[in-house]
Amino acid sequence: MNRQTYLACPQVSKFINWLAAELDSESRFTHKYVDRRSGAQWSCNSLFDAFTRYRWNHPGNSRLAFNPGNCSMSNGLALAALRKDLENIQGNDDRAVDASLDVMSWGGVSAGNASWLKANKEGLADLLKAVQTAMDAGDELAPVLRSKHLRFNSGMTKVYSLLCKSFVIYDSRVAAAIGWLVVKYCQSVGLLKVPEALCFPWAAAKEAPNATAPKCRNPGIGNLHFKGLRSGAHHALWNLRANWVLSAVLAHPTAKTSPFHSVASPHDPMRALEAALFMIGYDLGLQRAAVAA
Repeated sequence: MNRQTYLACPQVSKFINWLAAELDSESRFTHKYVDRRSGAQWSCNSLFDAFTRYRWNHPGNSRLAFNPGNCSMSNGLALAALRKDLENIQGNDDRAVDASLDVMSWGGVSAGNASWLKANKEGLADLLKAVQTAMDAGDELAPVLRSKHLRFNSGMTKVYSLLCKSFVIYDSRVAAAIGWLVVKYCQSVGLLKVPEALCFPWAAAKEAPNATAPKCRNPGIGNLHFKGLRSGAHHALWNLRANWVLSAVLAHPTAKTSPFHSVASPHDPMRALEAALFMIGYDLGLQRAAVAA
């Protein structure tokens, strides 16, 4: 299935129309949770409000000349520098490794990924380019995206989010929030199950097995179920579909006056929407408890 075919699916098209119309709602997308590290309550009253409350503690990088920080602006500057570095790989495997390692460091996902990148340095630049080309072409059936050897996980989605066009980071937090949106859509229009084309898979948060207050990232409620996310081709497929859906929402005529289109550089509408979903998807637990009650 290519982009055009997928977006033409009736339920996908209806979801896009619905979300574009509701994008700036200040009642439908309220959310709150307790940050496990700080103990502080985080909340938002809209998707754009979630973006303005974005926080991610990232390290600095002396090679790329950006400082550590945690706000949307410091992260935006860091991502702009990381993107430029990736774009300058020019077929050089050493540059590909260094650029990718720095992305992993920014995203806090070096474990496992760093050793894989170093062990697979030979041909890495060409591999990144091949995946980028396939993603930008928007074809789910591209051999490189269906390969059983494709490495695609929460780390590599961050690399490709900077290399590819209109590409969101599809990690466990963003996946949770997209499912959260789909649930709200299903409830709004009276669907009793999640349409297959909108069944965005979710992944659990990485935390200690004995965590006293585990974070919930499964957006499923009642009969509205979502499957688990698998690394590799499965992850790449749903990342691609998430890109298509969110791009279509932002490009929709109904959403043309959304504040997401007015974000200042170094941000862009897609990255700002991704940031909003990232913040919302930290924990869906209070939402599930409220529905159950």
